[in-house]
Amino acid sequence: MLDGEVPEKVDEVWGFAVPTRSGGRRKWPAALRAMAVERIAAGEGIREIAEEIGANKSLVAIWVKNAQRKDSAPAFFEVVPPTEVKPGRKQSVTVTATDAAPACRISIGDADIAIPPGYPADHLAEVLRAVRASQ
Repeated sequence: MLDGEVPEKVDEVWGFAVPTRSGGRRKWPAALRAMAVERIAAGEGIREIAEEIGANKSLVAIWVKNAQRKDSAPAFFEVVPPTEVKPGRKQSVTVTATDAAPACRISIGDADIAIPPGYPADHLAEVLRAVRASQ
């Protein structure tokens, strides 16, 4: 549990055993960290959760940040095209949306890209830069 170290003491937090090493550092179980992140995502504050479990709030904030990194797989959002094409530029991207599937579709030549709702803007910007560079 502690890489061969024998814990000095073991506390119970939210029904989980949290061993403390001789130097005072605690080994927080992954399930407890996940539960803390879920509660924060549900609206509770980082400070309140940290105080409740006896952890430093910066440590709990790191758990949240690491969980967001794992969840940052591409999730799409709807893109609304401009209503006008700038003078001197041809419109090479076709964007359509249907009521049945609330997603944006970008068609360029043989490529057809579907962008579902909720896609992060930074990921979409990278996709659009790549599309623009391929023209």
